[in-house]
Amino acid sequence: MNRQVWRVIGSHAGAAVGMGLPWPMLLIVVEDSTTSHVLLGLAGAARLAPYVALSWLSGRLADRRERARIVRLSLWARLGFLLACAGALAAGSPVLAVLAATAAIVAGTPAYPALAAGMPRLAGPATARATSLLVTVEVASFVVGPAIGGLFVGRLPHGWVALAGALLVVASIVAFGRIAMPAPDVAEADLAGRGVWSLLRGNSSARHALAVVAVVNALLSVLGLLLLQLAHEVWASGDEGFGVATAVLGFGALGAPAFAHTRTMSSGRACLLTLAGAAAAFAMLPGGPASLCALAVIGAVAVCCENVATAVLQTSVPDELRASVLGLGDTVMVGAALVAAVATPWLGDQLGPVTLVLLVAAGTGALALSWSSLPPPTAGVAEDPGGEQQSDAGEEHRRERVPLRERHGEPVGGLHGHKGARIVTLLRGGRRPRLRPSVVLGEVHIAPDRA
Repeated sequence: MNRQVWRVIGSHAGAAVGMGLPWPMLLIVVEDSTTSHVLLGLAGAARLAPYVALSWLSGRLADRRERARIVRLSLWARLGFLLACAGALAAGSPVLAVLAATAAIVAGTPAYPALAAGMPRLAGPATARATSLLVTVEVASFVVGPAIGGLFVGRLPHGWVALAGALLVVASIVAFGRIAMPAPDVAEADLAGRGVWSLLRGNSSARHALAVVAVVNALLSVLGLLLLQLAHEVWASGDEGFGVATAVLGFGALGAPAFAHTRTMSSGRACLLTLAGAAAAFAMLPGGPASLCALAVIGAVAVCCENVATAVLQTSVPDELRASVLGLGDTVMVGAALVAAVATPWLGDQLGPVTLVLLVAAGTGALALSWSSLPPPTAGVAEDPGGEQQSDAGEEHRRERVPLRERHGEPVGGLHGHKGARIVTLLRGGRRPRLRPSVVLGEVHIAPDRA
């Protein structure tokens, strides 16, 4: 990866962690200022609500404007709101502090769709690795930021925690600098002549990718909430066991790069099956180190699932709609987590935590297996380096170069112009590569041609 890619990922990591730093302190301040559980719940939900309400809209913005400029404006806005949050905490105004911290989240919603959509142009051949790191940073920051912020509780004045987050954003602004991430070509957008919903109706790969992020985040939400019940009723480890298990699940996301390029992480279907198996194994374990290891694996595999889904969206969605679809993915994943969070306490009481985890794992596995019976999508057109072309799709797709990637698991580029573009499996044999449609989400690999 080039230096610009490292700077972009580092900048996003600093800003995302900085946004999360004040939230443990904010919840404590709100709890100290009111006896209303409703207000406390609203304060907790304020961190997630902007992603559900605005990510799809902010993604559309990143498809119509220069993406690097949007990221820079987002960084400066986050800096201002975090400084306002620090001032409100120092002045003893919890309501204003929560509003300012929420505004910082709102300002941050365009950043990830813009960065993920622009990564193929910025990273080039290293897009798969860069996307994997970007997704790992995005997912892990939800846990790492509050975890670091929690370490400051009782050790620093309230306002200083938000100020520390602001300083991280300052470092992110410096790291991002004047990096350019151009907007999609207007002429190309005019040529497409269609919106997100019409694209999704004709693009099963993109629909499956959105389903993956929804299922993964719903499973993580269910598991995260059930850890408290498991710790008290099954493991007999109490609040301390719950805290350790929550930390292991969250920080397990940092282990995703170790799994990202393995064969079991080569497709969305394989990732979901691995995740379902790990969740089922976790449900059957009696607690202790084995359960913690299973939680760490779940955290890492969940990020791998999102890596594959993001790569599929980068490849199968045209550049002029890519940020919109990625923003919609943010809305879908956080919305699924919120719905699961509402339903889990009641279902956990009715079914028991072990049974509920097993049912969710079974549903995840069944969804992944159901994709194997889908009718094969239309294949694209390949052109080998020597100039020979072969089409399996007829005249409805225009011919376009599809570069071969010899590394297992990398997405195939060059399908942006195809109507109903699909991720494909490549077969290498002689001078003329053949394209075969893949019925498995995101599966891209090169195998000997047996025909």
